[in-house]
Amino acid sequence: SEINQKYVQEHGIDVVRRLSGGGAVYHDHGNLNYGFITKNTGQSIDDIFRELTRPILKVLQDLGADARFSGRNDLVIDGKKISGIAQYHTAEKTLLHGTLLFSSDLAKLSACLNADPRKFEDKSVKSIQSRVSNIRPFLSKQIDIEEFSSIIMESIMKMFPGSSMYELTEQDKAAIEKLANTKYATWEWVYGNSPEFTYQKTIKYEKGIVHIGLNVSSGIIQEISIQGDFFGKKNIEQLKKLLTNISYKYNSIESALAEIDLSDYIFGLSKKIFIDSLFS
Repeated sequence: SEINQKYVQEHGIDVVRRLSGGGAVYHDHGNLNYGFITKNTGQSIDDIFRELTRPILKVLQDLGADARFSGRNDLVIDGKKISGIAQYHTAEKTLLHGTLLFSSDLAKLSACLNADPRKFEDKSVKSIQSRVSNIRPFLSKQIDIEEFSSIIMESIMKMFPGSSMYELTEQDKAAIEKLANTKYATWEWVYGNSPEFTYQKTIKYEKGIVHIGLNVSSGIIQEISIQGDFFGKKNIEQLKKLLTNISYKYNSIESALAEIDLSDYIFGLSKKIFIDSLFS
């Protein structure tokens, strides 16, 4: 619900669902990501956040940025969010991971995540909209992201005596690739396990107004309503039937409507505008 589906599809941006909670984030080559995996000792969530972000904050502060830990489990500089943090727990282990917006394309970030939250009423936790910023403008000297990454690694190694670098083997890489392809890159994982939600959109066009409502569960359109002051020579119920019990995916809807003339149902409205409206 937090992703502009139309934009990410048009720009070839992959959508991946993670295990940990929290809102959607945008990744590009200017966004450095880190993760800590530790034993689950029963610490409070807040204590884990503060302890494991300490080395990150130290690096930022040593580089001249007045980075701080905010009350919303974010890292901020001058009140601007530069990192979002999330956690995942098993019985034995805790994963804490986060983003570091170093030199990301903030315009593209905004476009990817600019779905209006008023259109959604769902059971998932929404991101708290916050002003964001890149880290690089706040540093006392200009460095690139590779140097930034190296400095962080050096600092972490010093904070954890006895630690050593591990290089992924070819077997590791093959296993990771297999896991990605068989689970994390599949539609069933990314969208099929999403919580139930409703989506609403109003289209105003030259010939009238169309009000659309969707009820989506487990990535499948369970119900759709299409109402408004438009005209059509065919029963709108036939159109609704074509769009029920199919995947909430752009290409699935395109395929479902491939053989029909939408003007027969909603006179004067192009098929592309109609499909786009279900995602943007």
